[in-house]
Amino acid sequence: MADFSIGIVGLDTLGSALIRRLDAQGIGNTGTDINSRLLQAHLAGGGSSPAGSPYDLAQVCNLILLVETSDETAREAVLGPIGIVHALRPGTIIVDMSDTSPQTGPALARALYAKGAIWIEATPVGSVADVRSGKLTLLTAGPADALERIAHVLNAFAAKTLRIGEVGTGPLAKALAAAYGAVSIAMHTEMLIIAKKTGLDPAGILDALPLLSPGIGTTPAALQAQVLNGRYEADISDKRLQDDIGRVLDAARTAATPAIFLPLFASAVLSAAHAPHATGGALDVARWMADNAGVTFGAKPTS
Repeated sequence: MADFSIGIVGLDTLGSALIRRLDAQGIGNTGTDINSRLLQAHLAGGGSSPAGSPYDLAQVCNLILLVETSDETAREAVLGPIGIVHALRPGTIIVDMSDTSPQTGPALARALYAKGAIWIEATPVGSVADVRSGKLTLLTAGPADALERIAHVLNAFAAKTLRIGEVGTGPLAKALAAAYGAVSIAMHTEMLIIAKKTGLDPAGILDALPLLSPGIGTTPAALQAQVLNGRYEADISDKRLQDDIGRVLDAARTAATPAIFLPLFASAVLSAAHAPHATGGALDVARWMADNAGVTFGAKPTS
């Protein structure tokens, strides 16, 4: 098992959770952020071993988890005036866990290859609670031997490490999964609305769907817990859902692949975001569909 000096660049929600998880597992680490406010919050929260900047961190760490929340902050942390590029040592492994577009990671990787860096993409799928319990899923790309060398570190917070493809595929794979899940919920919601409008029991239809249509698998848990109960509470925002759909549509255009359902769904999500009962969550579209049909699931929405 190789020993590494581990650094985390990006101390927002996910980065902070990673530090806490590594600390709990007895794995030493150094954290930093280009945002001084987040760095101060890290210190105020009892965070240990901070570095003043990504530049300072790169001087002492040879395994760096990059956990930025946008294309802009990722570029700044890597290539900016105090970025890791200026102090990077040959052989340093960069694990990109940032929430960025599919193009940003490969561009940053190319900029660091000349410095002798090894770039691994590890797009996280899951919640902060999954990080804290070590149940995160990672969609990975990069050299297999490097992934094997750092497996013990990734296993400290991830239950599954899935190989997806080339660098840049992780964010797109995550966006595809998010779009698929959202469209699936919307299609099921439409069926439940039709069922209720025609006098059928939506809950009974939901339970019967796997039996009536073998091969479709189990229905999304959100339908039972959120749609049928009239709660419509989502873990992600409608803005994030719109971004994910946009990534998939961009990829479809680049690949000259027809996308039939997603453009229609994207319009529905945008309309739902401006509906009277919108809360900013990804399930606003399901509420919007029910409202337009004059159907109420669970408790009546408040005005």
